[in-house]
Amino acid sequence: MKSVWVCMALVGGSLWAGAASAQMTYHCRDSNGSNFVLARPCPSDMRTTAVVGGPAPSSSYSSSSGSYRPSSRSTGDEPEHLQYMGGRCRSLYQAMRTASSRGLKYDAIEDLRREYKRECSEEEESAYTRLSTDRYNRKKEQREEEKATRLADQASRDREDRFLQQCAESRRILQAKQARTDLSEGEKADLRRFEENFIARCKR
Repeated sequence: MKSVWVCMALVGGSLWAGAASAQMTYHCRDSNGSNFVLARPCPSDMRTTAVVGGPAPSSSYSSSSGSYRPSSRSTGDEPEHLQYMGGRCRSLYQAMRTASSRGLKYDAIEDLRREYKRECSEEEESAYTRLSTDRYNRKKEQREEEKATRLADQASRDREDRFLQQCAESRRILQAKQARTDLSEGEKADLRRFEENFIARCKR
């Protein structure tokens, strides 16, 4: 376990001597639009978006298990699920994720992975569950807002259609009255008021 304490000291700010070897990194995107940076070619169910030369960030993708976790949402950022985890597990995750780029030996990296699995596997699973729930709720709220906007737009169009129909009917009545030549004085006064109301309401 000595190597674990050495790794944790590095997380606290110490520098590990030696430079990381340069190698290719593969930028991948899954069907949900999540981005991953791997030290090996992208899995068959993911699309390769870029291949870059330079120090390869560590990834929790395992060819033996076939499972993967995002190394980060974007270069230099923490994966989203870490916000739901405690400080120790977050530190262990970052130490494990950056181990290769800091030049740690294989046995030290394996010790970190075993300790992370022992202490943080349940917490990580809970974090992914909470992240998934929050994403679902955000999408649900977005759908509800979009639906409310569509309904408001439809109601506005319906009001406009009713207004145009009412004005069209008023114009028809007005034209019919104006065409008459036998109106009494009272009917002529009514026609003038009707015409004034029509102009005030329907002439834009």
